[in-house]
Amino acid sequence: MNSVNPTSPACEAGDAVPRRRWLRVIAPLLMACTISYMDRVNIAFAMPGGMNVDLGMDATMAGFASGIFFFGYLFLQIPGGRRAALGSGKKFIAWSLVSWAVLSALTGLVTQTWELLTLRFLLGVAEGGLMPVVLTMVSKWFPDRERGRANAMVIMFVPLAGMITAPLSGFVLAAYDWRYLFFSTGLLSLMFLIIWILFADDGPESAR
Repeated sequence: MNSVNPTSPACEAGDAVPRRRWLRVIAPLLMACTISYMDRVNIAFAMPGGMNVDLGMDATMAGFASGIFFFGYLFLQIPGGRRAALGSGKKFIAWSLVSWAVLSALTGLVTQTWELLTLRFLLGVAEGGLMPVVLTMVSKWFPDRERGRANAMVIMFVPLAGMITAPLSGFVLAAYDWRYLFFSTGLLSLMFLIIWILFADDGPESAR
């Protein structure tokens, strides 16, 4: 049986691929999850920032507007995972970013409560498939012994997004108003779309 010298150039080249995965795979996934979380929670800053007054919402309606997102979120949990397993997770998330941008921008234009409820529900639908797709993509790139660490790094988006969203939302509300809060998160989704298309890959077999 032929053996490979562990110091050979071929071995060194093969070892370079796993090292690059942690940046080229985890970083785009982490950023996508962070942006989705920001789109999800920006309403919590917009409501006390003037949205409740402008739309005439009381506490009950404000709570319903926040919670209706999760009714929509349930719709794509299982279909999203199936789509990633059978098709392209990269394309799924790319189209998701476009839909998040559009829905977020439209939310900044609402003048009626029913418009806000509709858009928040649709945003939940648009974000529902993200985590199943992300976890499926991680499973394609990382073997069992590395998958727990890879998933843990992706889930860091929760505290990371919280650290970013609070000061950013405060700055936008202080400088402009609550509508620009939604416009800015929509623009952020479109800007990241370019990075996603350039750097994300479904699996090792399709990577450049």
